Amino acid sequence: MTYLYLKQPPADPAHLYRHLQWFSAWSRFKALFPTIMIVVGASLIIAVGYPIISYELTIGQRSRRQTILKPVPDTSLAENKGILSPINPQNPQVLAQTSTDADFTKVTAWFNFSKPQTFLSPSNITHYTVSIPRLRIKDALVTVGGDDLSRSLIQYGGTANPGEFGSTVIFGHSILPQFYNPQSYRSIFSLLPTLRSGDEILVNFDGILYKYVVYDYFEVSPDEIDILEQRYNRKELTLVTCVPPGTYLRRGIIKAKLVEM
Repeated sequence: MTYLYLKQPPADPAHLYRHLQWFSAWSRFKALFPTIMIVVGASLIIAVGYPIISYELTIGQRSRRQTILKPVPDTSLAENKGILSPINPQNPQVLAQTSTDADFTKVTAWFNFSKPQTFLSPSNITHYTVSIPRLRIKDALVTVGGDDLSRSLIQYGGTANPGEFGSTVIFGHSILPQFYNPQSYRSIFSLLPTLRSGDEILVNFDGILYKYVVYDYFEVSPDEIDILEQRYNRKELTLVTCVPPGTYLRRGIIKAKLVEM
């Protein structure tokens, strides 16, 4: 029996060196991979959590409206707000409530009530624009009586029109402030809580420019719908968004009054 032995050709030193370099780099990467994932995860948590915590420690703490003692039972108030049904007091029916899977691009998901939008006075104006110079918002579209906040700001139907006695109530969507874009309706009110007393809000309604000046900011819970109330001894503007920005825990309210141009 004859055996044939073939001698292996000499390896290319350059190729062998490259192979060893790649293997060494891969080994180091595998060793560092858990650390890399921890750093990335921590960075994401900080990026999301820091704006919320910062807001709560600064603006949120001083802006929450104090609870007022009420002589009327809470159940009666809930019935008037449309939260509870008075048909069966022993087992009241919840008509509407905010849930974690609610679509907050819709105005109807923002408050725990079932009160529909109404129109108190006939008007042919269905759209107008709002500008807030401090937030770099210019000619943002407002839809009167709409529901889709991903396409425009929404004036709640039944509230006063700009320039009229009462309060014009406008809703706008918000997200984490680091993703703020004044031209996107999904993020347009993300910096609303940063407005200060004296900041201007310009409303172009039916060809007339109205100037409002901010005088207050406060927060309410989703079941406090008195922000829709109309007081006809003044001309005001009310801007509403979810706070802290990026969450849906509470509602941030900017109040502004009409001033002469």
